[in-house]
Amino acid sequence: MMDIILSTEAVDVQECEILVTGLFQDERPLKGSCGWIDWRLNGKLSHFLADKKFTGTWKETTLIPSEGRVTPTVILLVGLGRVRDYSYLRVREFCPYLLEILRKMRASSFNLSLPYGANYQVDCGKVVEVFIEGMADFLQHGASSSDVEWVKNIHVFLAEGKESFAEILIGVQTAKAIVEHRLPIRIFVPSNKDRKGGETGPPIGHEPV
Repeated sequence: MMDIILSTEAVDVQECEILVTGLFQDERPLKGSCGWIDWRLNGKLSHFLADKKFTGTWKETTLIPSEGRVTPTVILLVGLGRVRDYSYLRVREFCPYLLEILRKMRASSFNLSLPYGANYQVDCGKVVEVFIEGMADFLQHGASSSDVEWVKNIHVFLAEGKESFAEILIGVQTAKAIVEHRLPIRIFVPSNKDRKGGETGPPIGHEPV
């Protein structure tokens, strides 16, 4: 059963292995999560772009050590192509590609933060919903038994601050209702209770909904 952990905090403080974030090839300066992470890394992402080490073209990827400047150990930077091409269909198409990368890394947990808002004509709740549906699709299209086991045991973190929390929760709950027969999901939200985390229990500071 896959665990989805929601947070009201920022992406850079999530207790996970990999922070996944995307940027466009034609949007400068960096905005959203990428802009925030770039600031936390003292402009490292901007330097990558200036030196042409990364351009943001569709499905381009690079792995960056966080060097302790953000909580996740590494940052997986992914190219989303041109802003005008970004859509829910793109997110759905992007999902199996990203999962294949994470599978090869044998990632145990990741925080997903993709662009959303009026400038991109997508909202964060629907982006999350579509991505989770894409994860269920991944299991149905030739995934091996080990791949299925990996997906069902991974921890997915979703965090875009307090303002987007309710919208993301609705997106996750909607996706859960749609894919439950293909991909069982447990949802955890922040709790004021002092709870102990464990392999089969909720993460520290979270409770199931």
